[in-house]
Amino acid sequence: MNLIIHIFLTSIVPILLLIGGGFFIDKKFNLDLRTLSKLNFYILLPAFIFQSLYTAPLNHESFEIALCAFVIMFSNSGLVSFLNLFLHYDKMKVQIIRNSTMFNNGGNIGVAIATFVFSNMPYVVNGTTPYVQLGIVAVVSTFVIQTIGCNTLGFYQAGVGRLTRRDALSLIFHMPIVYAVIASLLFKLAPFDLTKFIIWPPVHYYAAAFVGLSMITLGTQLSRSSLNFFKKDVMIGTALRLLAGPALAALIVIIFIHVYGPLNPIAAQAIVITYSVPSAVNTALMAFEMKNNPEFATQIVMATTILSAITMPLAIIFAYYLFPI
Repeated sequence: MNLIIHIFLTSIVPILLLIGGGFFIDKKFNLDLRTLSKLNFYILLPAFIFQSLYTAPLNHESFEIALCAFVIMFSNSGLVSFLNLFLHYDKMKVQIIRNSTMFNNGGNIGVAIATFVFSNMPYVVNGTTPYVQLGIVAVVSTFVIQTIGCNTLGFYQAGVGRLTRRDALSLIFHMPIVYAVIASLLFKLAPFDLTKFIIWPPVHYYAAAFVGLSMITLGTQLSRSSLNFFKKDVMIGTALRLLAGPALAALIVIIFIHVYGPLNPIAAQAIVITYSVPSAVNTALMAFEMKNNPEFATQIVMATTILSAITMPLAIIFAYYLFPI
């Protein structure tokens, strides 16, 4: 119990305070949400991904993590299809639940929660934090898969056939994060150290601003949504994301380890933690864009974001004991 309280105070409360800052400042000043979103999507997030991948000691395990994340993402889709045999939702509504279950808010909350978790006890060794870098690499590797899937397949599913496969594929080339990933990997192969060049300080400062501003953006989005989300359908979608999500991720990781080979315990923990975070805000935006149950999608994002304050500490403890260091 003491460990749960410690994780809640050191990892969850800072996130809630950051989100709360965006929530209350928007209530007072009515922030421009579109501008905040564009800053996050086109500048800060690509810079964060670029810096994280470029400075991270990527190896074969990074690609194993990405492969594992890919399998988990589609396993969540299969879980929704199975449950719908009993729920009998219409085609449009089930796609909203599918998106909210498959795609999580790893970019906003996942990166931040991993940073806080692996920077505090019981992950501190002799006053140092040796697991932070690997934890973030695992989250980023998972998030890259999530982002590409969400912004392609997610749009296609939200549109329930309105977007062709060609349209979905073309969306990939409009995603700044894709170019950030490619550029970081190419520069890692270059025979020079990019951190010594004049371009690095701006990249570093943009990346450093990502977590804070993304949390403010999320708080702003939440301040404009209704809090009336205690409905059966919303709670089903919420349970799939917050409870079934980390449980299924843990099961896939265990199977992956037995079938494919060993995985670093920190990477395994980070994957489970990443799949315990709320549904991606983009799932609500896509539902609005495609005119497919936008209120329902927003309510799931709201419910998962608020209730994750209770479920995420449990998922962190679950991952810690399931994959001990």
